[in-house]
Amino acid sequence: MFLDPVEHALRSGGIPLGGVLLGLALGAGLFAAAEWLRHRPSNAVAGTVRIRLVRDPSELRAPSPAAARADPDRVVPVSVTSAQGTRTLFLDGAGASPNAPLPRARRFLAILAVAFVAVSALELALFSRLFVPYDHLVSAVGAVLFWPSAWPGVYAVTSVSQLVPDYIFPMYLAGMAAFALASGLVSRSPSLPAHRRAWALGLIVLYVGLEVVLDAVFFTVPGESIRNLAILVRTITGGVFLAGLVLSTLFLPTPQRVKAQVARDPGAIAQFFGTGFLAIAAAAVTLLLVDHVLGASGVLLPFTLLLLLPLVTLETFIALNRPLYYRQLRRRPLPPLSEYHPPVSILMPAYNEERWIAEAIRHADLAAGKYPGTVEIIVGNDGSTDRTSELAAAAIRGLRNARGLVVDLPHAGKSNGLNGALALASGEIVIRLDADTFVSDRLGFAAIIPHFADPEVGGVQGSIHPRQRDGWTRKLRALEIAWGHYFQRPAIMGVRSGEVIDGLFSAFRRKDLVALGGWVPWNGEDTELSLRIQRLGYRVRMEFGARAYEDVPEDYDALRRQRVRWARGILMANGQHYPSLVGDTPEFAGLGVLLWFLTFARSGVRSLVYVFLGLLLVILGVHAIFDVAVLLLLALAIRAVPLAYFLGKMGRWDMLVWIPFFPVASVIKQSFRFEAFGLMGPESKQEYA
Repeated sequence: MFLDPVEHALRSGGIPLGGVLLGLALGAGLFAAAEWLRHRPSNAVAGTVRIRLVRDPSELRAPSPAAARADPDRVVPVSVTSAQGTRTLFLDGAGASPNAPLPRARRFLAILAVAFVAVSALELALFSRLFVPYDHLVSAVGAVLFWPSAWPGVYAVTSVSQLVPDYIFPMYLAGMAAFALASGLVSRSPSLPAHRRAWALGLIVLYVGLEVVLDAVFFTVPGESIRNLAILVRTITGGVFLAGLVLSTLFLPTPQRVKAQVARDPGAIAQFFGTGFLAIAAAAVTLLLVDHVLGASGVLLPFTLLLLLPLVTLETFIALNRPLYYRQLRRRPLPPLSEYHPPVSILMPAYNEERWIAEAIRHADLAAGKYPGTVEIIVGNDGSTDRTSELAAAAIRGLRNARGLVVDLPHAGKSNGLNGALALASGEIVIRLDADTFVSDRLGFAAIIPHFADPEVGGVQGSIHPRQRDGWTRKLRALEIAWGHYFQRPAIMGVRSGEVIDGLFSAFRRKDLVALGGWVPWNGEDTELSLRIQRLGYRVRMEFGARAYEDVPEDYDALRRQRVRWARGILMANGQHYPSLVGDTPEFAGLGVLLWFLTFARSGVRSLVYVFLGLLLVILGVHAIFDVAVLLLLALAIRAVPLAYFLGKMGRWDMLVWIPFFPVASVIKQSFRFEAFGLMGPESKQEYA
């Protein structure tokens, strides 16, 4: 009885007390999650294995600073060859942390595919039956949300199933179920800790609960616009929760603490979110207009939002920020090479590269001839078992424009070759160049160097082109570079949301690399270093006036091995550096981590969407083919314009006929990402020890 006045006041004011309480609970939950992320255990170091030159092994037993830093058990003799001959030096840390070999994840992929198809088909076949009890649940939750008033629901999902097919919710549920089965969340093979299982189960329950709440709210207002908004919100929440479920099963490095060394840049945050929200709004309006003109409300609208909204948003975001990147460059003009040409060290890690090593050194030497400063080329031979060392030494002795070294290290992976070469480098600027990558004879690397006259710049990537033109893998790589490097990368660098500067042709200051301890001994060491450099407060840039030609895998199996490594490395790097997003300076790499997570949430479902569309065609019949065809043609048309333009900038007019195959390349890459998920279980923890 004493609550009657309160209930009367709430009813007269139209205040839904249940909704207010639920909103407060959700807000508290989000705050608790952010605080949990912020206060997770972290390391002050990156996990790199520093390699140092020990000039005299007898120093190890002397009370000197060098002895204090070196570990006698890790000091190994290495052979160093130059034009003057061969000598033995001692390196502390060489070969100390080898990369772990990568197995296949066939079982994971098989369970994931079979489970997703099976659960999706079951959901679609029993669609009406399943959503009748779901509608009752929505009504019950609505009654709680709008208490003490009655729930003003005007319809439920099944009552308008022909107008608003709720295919997105079942699809995400099927994806979560499939991943839970494949990753071991509901089985003991592989075995996951109890707290991981509880966290993942909580995410699934929370996702279902949130979707019920959203329906209880959105189904109180009639009209097509509110239904479209509901589909849009469901698209976003489904991707975020599926991504969260995936990440909850992966074993990533311990997060790292990094202190920024420069003043904050809050303008970057305003630019990122300002252009981001503008891009989302423009994309949503555009796609709704297209949908209205086509009049294809059935299958097309939900999957338009799933597939095309992120694509149009990204393209609009890039179009808005790309000019701002070049505006930044014009406002901070670069000095001419005649005034700024510090010494350069080219580090070339090599493992069993006898096929290309001599030619790579020759091209680097030719590029050195176009640079007015001094250049040294250091090959970090990572315990090769072929003729790499012999051929590299012969090429070093034949240098005309640079001096060089070959350091023969015990085998431990690419970072070992890089850090071993870094220990002997003397240049102010370090260029990392893969041993199967040829610097352009015409453009060289010189255009990269003036960027470092700007103290705000910490890393620069040169442009990369495929060296070979024959073969489908090389053609798809050219499309990927036109889209990702030429179109996207300058824009995201301009808004401080860059994730990686590709390791096969990139440059840094040597003092920064030495201070940071070099590269980590994991997959994707280039992504990790790129994020670490940015967390210090540095900007990263792209220089198309310097060019190198990469060796692209020639067949599916070689491409798979490469891309699984890349996908694992990206996961590892972002797992180590996500604190930048919840730290004091989110503009220093945090925006890059956020953009990666958003694309991860989208990419994690993209291939599933195509499978789900195929099932819809089978279950709904031929009448859905037109809708699906329109959807796929729109996706292709959106990509075609920037792809064609930048392929022309690359001089690859022969690739225009391959543009229709770009979505195929995306699906292939996503399958490699799925395999990477299956290789990030409990056994991966040994890589971070």
